[in-house]
Formats: sequence, C-alpha cells, structure tokens
Amino acid sequence: MINLKSISKAFEHRSVLKNVNLAVAAGESVFVCGINGVGKSTLLRIAAGLLAPDAGAVEICGRDMAKDPEKAKPRLGLISHKSMVYTDLTVLENLMFFGRLYGLADPRRRAEQMLDDLGLGAYRFDRAAILSRGMMQRLAIARALIHKPAVLLADEPFTGLDSKASAHLAAVLEGFGDTDHAVLMTTHDAAVGVRCCRRVIVLHQGGIVFDAPTEGIDAIAFSTDYVAYSGGAS
Repeated sequence: MINLKSISKAFEHRSVLKNVNLAVAAGESVFVCGINGVGKSTLLRIAAGLLAPDAGAVEICGRDMAKDPEKAKPRLGLISHKSMVYTDLTVLENLMFFGRLYGLADPRRRAEQMLDDLGLGAYRFDRAAILSRGMMQRLAIARALIHKPAVLLADEPFTGLDSKASAHLAAVLEGFGDTDHAVLMTTHDAAVGVRCCRRVIVLHQGGIVFDAPTEGIDAIAFSTDYVAYSGGAS
C-alpha cells in the first residue's frame, strides 16, 4: 500500500533522511517515532506527495507518486499540522466540497455521516473560521476520511482533541488496521502510538534503527526513551 524506496532528503546543509526504505502492507498501521527534528513529518510529507525527495521513489497502492500523481493521490487521506479546509465555508460545505472533489456519488450523504461520526453535527452550518482548535481538528479528520481512502497518513492527528475525540480517533486508526487499508502516523505521545498501531519504527540519525510489531512492547518503557529501548531491543 505504501512503498518508500531509498528516500533521502536534506535541507540546506543538513541531511534529514538518508536512504530510508519502508513498506507498509494492507492491514498494517505503522507508528513513526523519533526525537524532534529527526524527519518524521518530512517522511509523511514525502509519502503524501507534498515534498519531493532528493533521491528515491514513493509508491501508493502501486502507483508512482512522481510519475502518476493523479492516480496515487486520490488513494490518500492526510491529517497534518494544517487543517487544509476553507475557513469561509461552513463545516458541511467543506465536507461536501471535498466529497465532490473526489467524485463521490452522494457527497451530502457521506458528509452527514462524517458529521455524525465525529460529533460535528451541531456545527454543520457554522463557518470553519469560528471553530475551536479541537473542532477544527475533527473537521480536518473528517476531510481526510470523506472519500474512504485506502491509505491514511496522520501527522500528529491527536493535537487539540479532547479525551472523547481522541478515543474516537484511536478507534478509527485501529479499525483501519483491521481492514485492507494502511496507516502511517506520528504522535508525540509514544504510548498512544504503540497502543493504536500494530507496528512501530524509530527514526534516528536519518535512518530507521528499529522496526518491530507493537505487540509485546511495554508502551510506558518505550515512551520514556524509545531510542534507548530500540538499542536494547536490537
């Protein structure tokens, strides 16, 4: 579903990613972690086609992102640091717009479903500009899932969410892992990442230094110092 081949990226004179290879199969949910500045968001932006790598290739569902973006990108749903919604439109209008953009047969029905699923029904006629940070994040999640993507890329998806919304999103992520979809996500809360995903990788000094199933990993010990944990487990 996701195939990152020999990905390298540098900013000015600082090399962030060095020859990173990562394959995520259908039914897999992968938590990407590492210290600040290690390249987690950069890796997801490259996977989403928002940033070109200096070297390497990205395939989404067998489609090359650089050569066939019009076939690769519609298979993606992206939750990032930016909501990527139109603040002058209402909540419902935003979801219907993105539903039409992806060619849904009944965008209104799908939009209403997402509003109910994410607790946004009472805000359907409010302009996105007046939403709280948490409600804006819920709208961003609905926007990412409106077209039922095969691959979900989630960069700090829990930011701004209350406990109820966080629990719902965790269930969504876990549900993706039970189907023929794939998830690649980051979060500063390593314990949550380990609980939500079936596989974890650690980025360190430009490469993947740890790649293992989350089953059997002590989430608390891992979150305390995942670089040290990775070294001890390898």
